[in-house]
Amino acid sequence: MKYNLTLVTLNESQIEKAKEINGRRKTITHALICGPHGQIFGTETYCRKYYSVWCKIFPYIFDKSIEVCEHEISNYETTFNLVNKLIEIHDPLEKAANPVWQEIESIRENKKPKKGFISRLFGGK
Repeated sequence: MKYNLTLVTLNESQIEKAKEINGRRKTITHALICGPHGQIFGTETYCRKYYSVWCKIFPYIFDKSIEVCEHEISNYETTFNLVNKLIEIHDPLEKAANPVWQEIESIRENKKPKKGFISRLFGGK
């Protein structure tokens, strides 16, 4: 199932909640919601950096990217290691959808181990 990649402009109460959880000194104005996989909070520049490329990098996870001014956020904590989490989810989906990967995997499974020089010299099986 594909999800939307949502760039949210936070209102004042959301900014306060996000700062309370992520740290008062952190500048937070926007959030990037990655469906059920997680979210990141930061400045517009920081969030837009990921927003502009993740829909292209992870096409098997995200259907489209949208920008909204209001969005209900249930968890205000930035997801730790979100990029690696998205990679772990995306890679198996990409391999399953691409016949070239399936062919490479079948070749690896059917490949016989090479015999070394000594083994061939003395006729080892």
